[in-house]
Amino acid sequence: MVDPWRRKPLPRDLPTKAASERYPPGTEVELSELHSGSGNDVKTRKGPDSEEESAGLLSDPRGVPAGNAGQKKLRRHLTLTDLLSIGVGGTVGSGIFAVSGLVARQYSGPAVSLSWLFAGVAASLNGVCYAELAGRIPAEGSAYCYAYVSMGELAAVVAAACLTLEFGVSGAAVARSWGDKVVVLLRSEAFGGIDLVSHEWIDRFLQPGNCVNPMAFLLSALCVCGLLAGVRESKAATNFFTVTKLVLVAFMTVGGFLLFRATNLKPFIPPEYGLVGVFRGATSSFFGYVGFDEACCLAGEALHPSRDMPRAVLLTIACVTALYVLAALALTGMQPYTDIDPSSGFPEAFRANGINWAARVTGFGEIFTMPVVVLIALLAQPRLQYALAMDGLLPSIFAELDNRNNLRKGTLISGTGMTLLATFVPFKFLDDLISSGILLAFCISDGALILLRRESPRERPLLLPKLLGAYNLTSFAASVLLSNSLDSFVGIAGSVAFCTMAMILCWCISSLCPPSARFGNGLSGNDGCDSKKSKEGSEEDCHFQCPFVPYFPCLGIFVNWYLISQLEAKGLVLLAAYIGLATTVYVFSAGCRRET
Repeated sequence: MVDPWRRKPLPRDLPTKAASERYPPGTEVELSELHSGSGNDVKTRKGPDSEEESAGLLSDPRGVPAGNAGQKKLRRHLTLTDLLSIGVGGTVGSGIFAVSGLVARQYSGPAVSLSWLFAGVAASLNGVCYAELAGRIPAEGSAYCYAYVSMGELAAVVAAACLTLEFGVSGAAVARSWGDKVVVLLRSEAFGGIDLVSHEWIDRFLQPGNCVNPMAFLLSALCVCGLLAGVRESKAATNFFTVTKLVLVAFMTVGGFLLFRATNLKPFIPPEYGLVGVFRGATSSFFGYVGFDEACCLAGEALHPSRDMPRAVLLTIACVTALYVLAALALTGMQPYTDIDPSSGFPEAFRANGINWAARVTGFGEIFTMPVVVLIALLAQPRLQYALAMDGLLPSIFAELDNRNNLRKGTLISGTGMTLLATFVPFKFLDDLISSGILLAFCISDGALILLRRESPRERPLLLPKLLGAYNLTSFAASVLLSNSLDSFVGIAGSVAFCTMAMILCWCISSLCPPSARFGNGLSGNDGCDSKKSKEGSEEDCHFQCPFVPYFPCLGIFVNWYLISQLEAKGLVLLAAYIGLATTVYVFSAGCRRET
């Protein structure tokens, strides 16, 4: 019988120091000799101090089901520079090009820099949890994998559904946005005033109507072809476009500050928006921080995951936050917020200041560098599908590797789906769905860390899961009241009551559920993992650790729910319907698996 609460065990048979000493540097070793899997991949020993082995890391830390034991594993080849390129390149362009102008015009005004800062704080609370989880469980799938080992199969399926919104659906949305920007650029005066209406053949191909976006199709198809050519080639393209994008962002920011006028920042928080608008802008801005999660989804291919994954996550958040805040200040300083173009902020701002050549450079630069966001999203989605297929939740075709160790079939399938979405589906009604799905995945990962770092008392084995579930419900209720009911006494009283309950529940988790002796030791069926003993026999953790557990993860969960509560009701209804559909499909497929 399929059990939706069944958890995957954390790895027990970890390679020891003796195993690493048995093979001198440069020796090629079958992974089956170092790990429990029986795959045919070959690993070259880097020496007795190889971090993955001394820290007890597996090539496939999820543990492969017996039915997939013969599957080849993805090779580890990503360096810290590659991971940073994925994390920064995956979002920094879309955040500055597509979000800053929109948030400044509709939600925050000149305080858009505060919106980015608040979103950065929220991302940091989640990021420190991801940094530890990715270093300890360096496998494909990110939140899906963390949920599976801590909460069970059903929670993992929900996390996978949310990650599909984050990777596949949002990548299609960016491709469609890129297609719209191409048309805007060709029409704009900054590009020379080309009139598409007077060129019938261009109008027919670029704007045929009926929600069809041919340029989005072109971009998505090119990204699919690039990935089918090979991951190494795509990695080189990602690094190149990320560096180019950073140069472009520096150009726009410096140019904006040269045209800076302090009067454009007054009032800093417009009265028509208020602080509520600043927080609503932070929710919309949060989309610009998902790059570190995309890097975590590729942790199974990191060369030195225990060392590089935490660094990649934290450096990505620090870099993009600094870039976002500076760029937002430059944009609102060079043009009044009421005049900022929500879809093409910097090019139109340069044009408004009479610097048309800078507008052309910026507009063309956006078009040239935005495709890397789609490429990285398309790189992450097949890895998520690979993780699901390795666990038997998707057909095995999604886990098949070609002779160059590429997920060719999985990439083709997901790429085709993304291309169709980008070509035919307008995303103006799906933005809140994508944002809420991302935040829900973050809540799941934060909760996973608490479950893996803390344990229930022996006499009350279900206390920790119950307290964590109650904390999530209470945080959601408090967030809804804080966002919508502070204009009445009842709303204020309810907000205070639920916030107090949330703090009490967090304290109960801390005081009643002691720290696990070993990572994951508090979960039934797990003996813990990822620790080594010192000469005195005490355990000395060799991984990055999130500080102040459970307080940091609990605060991250509360902030995530608060940001979710800022979204439109239709977005939350769509999320509930989407999760319900994913759960229904899982239950149906579980029944089919049980019958077979």
